[in-house]
Amino acid sequence: MLAAVAIAGFSTTVAAAWPLRAIAVKYGILDHPGPRKAQRAPVPYLGGVAVVTGLVAALIVAQPHFLRVLALVGLICALGLFDDLRHASVGGKLIGEAAVALAAVVSGFTWHFTDSPWINAGFSLLWIVGLSNSFNLLDNMDGLSSTTAAVPLIAYAVMAPVTLPLSLGLAAATLGFLVINRPPAKMYLGDAGSLALGFGVAVVAIMGANTDRGLHSVVLLVGPVALALFDTSLVIVSRLMNGKPVQLGGRDHFSHRLQLLGWSPYTILCAVAAISVTSSAITYLAIRYPGHSAWLAIPLAVAYGAAWLSLLQVNPYRSAKFTPEVVSARNA
Repeated sequence: MLAAVAIAGFSTTVAAAWPLRAIAVKYGILDHPGPRKAQRAPVPYLGGVAVVTGLVAALIVAQPHFLRVLALVGLICALGLFDDLRHASVGGKLIGEAAVALAAVVSGFTWHFTDSPWINAGFSLLWIVGLSNSFNLLDNMDGLSSTTAAVPLIAYAVMAPVTLPLSLGLAAATLGFLVINRPPAKMYLGDAGSLALGFGVAVVAIMGANTDRGLHSVVLLVGPVALALFDTSLVIVSRLMNGKPVQLGGRDHFSHRLQLLGWSPYTILCAVAAISVTSSAITYLAIRYPGHSAWLAIPLAVAYGAAWLSLLQVNPYRSAKFTPEVVSARNA
């Protein structure tokens, strides 16, 4: 059954991506080059619709009890698609995200970390909105958001079987989209896809974290998605330090800084996959063998901290090298 879920999610996304790309080209649903973007030619959107289509196929095969999640993913995808087509205001978009996140919390997707249902609900709301936007921010380089989502989803499928088939189906759909989204990307997720991915990962993380208690629950929630939080915190702090608007897009993410240091998009993707696998593996070991391997989280945290401080010193706002010719991936 699980193999059928994965095959359905992967193959449906691959099959849906190409006709959706043709539709995007025909009707001008494109991401155009601009001052804060690095591609030299327009690239079609609607990748998020392909991923959600793959998820639908996977859940139909599994006959799951995840219809409410599917409806919420569809809503957040629709919100992102509206932004792709009509360019919604930052405030309006955030209100829409909060409304969908609140619906998820009311539906029962709440992290049960404290004895206070209000604190749990409030944190869960912030977590879902925050992680949705983290993956939206991560969609700044070909294949980056997809890769960063796929690894944690697979990790949660292994560590918290209660998340199946949602985690496996979304992971398979995401990997299917990488066929067309890997560098050089022939199609983008758009806000429809990046928000839907972030929302799906956030919900799966909450479900996974609720399988344990105390510190283990925190590790389960944060460990597999540490890289997304790493990028978001880096961007926010950097923009505040340099007097840049936090809410606007910019080429100042960790991927852009690594490119300034000479890393190629493929090298960055390989590093992202390796780091995400390492974080997920250490999370698994810390939960499964807490007495023997929890200490592994210490060098991992030190490595994240050192990399964060190092990349914060790379100034992408004044570099003469920071041009579309050097940066070969799109900006979000």
